[in-house]
Amino acid sequence: MFLKSLDIFGFKSFADKTHISFSNGITALLGPNGCGKSNVVDAMKWVLAESKSKNLRAEKMEDVIFAGTANRPALNVAEVALTIMNENGLLPLEDPEIEIKRRLYRSGESQYFINGRQVGPSEIRKLFMDTGVGKAAYSVMEQGKIDQILSSKPEDRRYLFEEAAGISRSKAECAEAERELEKTRQNITQIEISLAEIKRSYDTLKIQAEKTTKYRKVKEELFNIQLNIQLLKLKGFIETKARNESSIKEVEEKRDKVRKEIEEINNSLTENTDLVNSLQEQVYVCQNELTQIQSMKNGKLELQKQQKNRLAEIRDKIAQLEAKQATIQNKIDDLTEEVGEAQSGLHEKTKYLEDIKKNIESFQQSIEAASSQITQNDTEANEKRMQIEELDNARAQLQKDLTAITEDIVTMLDAKLKDAGYSEGAMNTAKSQLEETLGKLRVFVEGRKNIFADAAKTGNRPNENLTQQAADAFAEAHNMVQLLEKALTSYINASPAFISEFLAPEGIITKKREIDAKIESNLKLISEYNQIIKDLNASNVTLAMKIDEYKDTLSKQRQNEVAVGEQLKSAQEKITILQRNIRSEEINLKTNEDEVYTENKRLEDTQDQIDEIQEELAEIEKRGAETVDRQNNLYKQIDECNNKVSGKQNDLQKKQELQKKFQSQYEQLSISMGSLDTEIRNVKQNFLDQYSRDLMEYEEQMYKITTPVAKLKEDLAAAKQNLESLGHNINLMAPEEFTEVKDRYERQEANYKDTKRTLEDLERVSQEIKAKSSDMFLDTYNKIKKNFHNMFRRLFNGGHAELRLEDPENILTTGIDILAQPPGKKLESIALLSGGEKTMTAIALLFATYQVRPSPFCLLDEIDAALDDKNVSSFVTALRSFANMSQYIVITHNRKTVMGASTMLGVTMEESGISKIIALRLDDDIEKIKAEVIKEDDNFIEEDVEPEQGVVLPQRPAPRIKDNTKEQIQESEENPQESQDNQSSETPAEDQQKQEEE
Repeated sequence: MFLKSLDIFGFKSFADKTHISFSNGITALLGPNGCGKSNVVDAMKWVLAESKSKNLRAEKMEDVIFAGTANRPALNVAEVALTIMNENGLLPLEDPEIEIKRRLYRSGESQYFINGRQVGPSEIRKLFMDTGVGKAAYSVMEQGKIDQILSSKPEDRRYLFEEAAGISRSKAECAEAERELEKTRQNITQIEISLAEIKRSYDTLKIQAEKTTKYRKVKEELFNIQLNIQLLKLKGFIETKARNESSIKEVEEKRDKVRKEIEEINNSLTENTDLVNSLQEQVYVCQNELTQIQSMKNGKLELQKQQKNRLAEIRDKIAQLEAKQATIQNKIDDLTEEVGEAQSGLHEKTKYLEDIKKNIESFQQSIEAASSQITQNDTEANEKRMQIEELDNARAQLQKDLTAITEDIVTMLDAKLKDAGYSEGAMNTAKSQLEETLGKLRVFVEGRKNIFADAAKTGNRPNENLTQQAADAFAEAHNMVQLLEKALTSYINASPAFISEFLAPEGIITKKREIDAKIESNLKLISEYNQIIKDLNASNVTLAMKIDEYKDTLSKQRQNEVAVGEQLKSAQEKITILQRNIRSEEINLKTNEDEVYTENKRLEDTQDQIDEIQEELAEIEKRGAETVDRQNNLYKQIDECNNKVSGKQNDLQKKQELQKKFQSQYEQLSISMGSLDTEIRNVKQNFLDQYSRDLMEYEEQMYKITTPVAKLKEDLAAAKQNLESLGHNINLMAPEEFTEVKDRYERQEANYKDTKRTLEDLERVSQEIKAKSSDMFLDTYNKIKKNFHNMFRRLFNGGHAELRLEDPENILTTGIDILAQPPGKKLESIALLSGGEKTMTAIALLFATYQVRPSPFCLLDEIDAALDDKNVSSFVTALRSFANMSQYIVITHNRKTVMGASTMLGVTMEESGISKIIALRLDDDIEKIKAEVIKEDDNFIEEDVEPEQGVVLPQRPAPRIKDNTKEQIQESEENPQESQDNQSSETPAEDQQKQEEE
């Protein structure tokens, strides 16, 4: 795997699209402090899905987007693309070239891509697991990572060994398995809770179902007993009817026989026979009619009894329906009240939602207003920048004028001096003579002044001696004044006389000063415009902060809007459910009212039938009384006729009495038959009313019953007692509900067992992963331990170093101690070593890790900062030995490290705050020069001379470096600008073109 290129746009100081191509071997990344070298490291970490802003030296992730400069506006997006060659298939993708891209907007939206396919950050992290590459792997090694390796916490060093052992992916899988385990445990807990709830319902319904089953069994038994009793009762009535029919037939035969005998007697009677016979026939008719009337009366009485019983049942049912109606009405009232409360809450939430929408609209307007103001500020700032550009152009012209007038001043000055015969030596000599004469005169005058001052203080009169001294002093002062005049004349003659022309108001110096004033005014105006732009940018920053605050509040308001919307939806659903329940209860109420109406109608019909039966009974009794009266009259007439008969009267009377007896028996049997028919109908009707079944469906069973009625009645009493013992709170739907709950319980129990098996499988898989990871970690640890000792001795030219596990029993969590013994020292903890020794020890560990699992590419950020020349040489030598197995990008300020590189990348800030990349591939001549310089360690002088605005690298190799190579390289490095000027006179555009061609 090979790091091909890095494309950066809008990330930190890389405001412009920047393409960095990487070469094999070692690439040195150079540049002064603050030029943006570490931003390249941050860009690589960021594109590899770094999620912590503090690891990118930022407070929040949006800070990595280019924030703008005094001359550049801020960008709204940052994008970094990393292209990797995957010809060896180290990454689990079939593509030979893989592009990893990350994009971030100021809104906070973040996007990740693999070869143009949008993915999540976890997929990028998983892609590089166990390769040594990643935001937390050892492919990016910074000074902070060195500190982490050397940290006093041994557990902080584990990540190197885990990545080298290739268990990062297994560790992630193990963590995922642990999360799945925890999730499965939570699911089991929830299932157990649900199972316990279902179990309670299961147990309750099981008891209720058993009770209901028993109830149904007792009811069935009670039904069968009552069925048998009714069948036996019906059977008794039928058998009694059959016997009565036989008796009627027998009595009828006897009566007919007696009637024939009476007829014979009557035939023997000569008188009144026809009349008696006629009367007798009428009596028979009356007797039959009375029998029918009695039968009708019994039937009507029984029917009246049934109707009264039915009337009582209907009234009981009406009472139950009215109670149920009251219950339903109460429930409807309660539901209506709940609907009212819910609608009130819905109204409040609707009003609250409207307020939220108004707030959202207000914040949106504020954001739009602030954005509009930012746009206006940007427009004004751009206008000021254009004005500054015009002022810059004007100042450039003034600078040209200034340069021209300065050259004119120099030219004129040379010409005037030449014409005047000006000599700087003569002028200096005249000036020295003038100063010397003035000094002597000053000393002489001060001395004489003191003498005469002292004489004046004594108050003595001037004597001849003092007067002579005064005369001599003035004479000497006169000579000195003459000398002074001569010296002044010599100085004036030595000074150029044309200076007054230069200083005149219309002179060239005045013109230069006017240009200087204009330039100063131009710069002042530019400063004012820059201040205005700065103020506008500050205003934009404040507005942007307000916009962010508005957006945060707007986001919260929208979240509230969604939440309140959900609450409204829930409230509406609740109201809908309540209204549905009300409609259902209203339907039940309507059904109940219909049933009440039906039962009332039945009650009225039954009452009308009872009234009708009573009227019919009254009519029947009236007809019966009339028939009895007619029969008695007939008997009287017959008696009167018989009294007239003289012979055979006694026999006839006896026969008549016997006939009456048989007739009475016949009537009683006929009445009994009518009663039996009524009883049979009643038994059938009662059974039909009570069980809604036809009793004759069980006619065949009627003749198979062997149990006596007494025993059935005992069984019936026992069954009723059993039914009474079960109580009245019987859930008739319990068996069906129990069946449903049982199915749920069994399904949930099966789910629980499956989840339990899944938990066991996950625990087993987790243990297997841990066991495999432990073996891989221990094997890698032992290899790194051996390599670390050898690499330590190689870097330190001796000594001893070892690794120790803090807790060998817990391989996957143990920390790792580092013990180091540089040559001439005791074995001690790394915390007691010097800064350079610590760094070299960490480098030894890093290279020991590379020997086990080399990272395809590695970025080293100033890890040589704490090393001296000797250690840097050792580090570079070791680094070059590993360059054939990995690709290295080294950020450094050390010349020896730079000399170990085959390619140099320069980071510069030609424009303040904007980083740019300059690439240079070193040729074979410079490689030889570097080799010679590295060998001359004793004479090598380390200097950190850095230009202020960025490193200036040669745009192409300097072919004229042939002899005195070391001195020329040092001179070029100490004076980079001068070296560049000497090497090339092309314009910056031509330089850039040549650089691109190279």
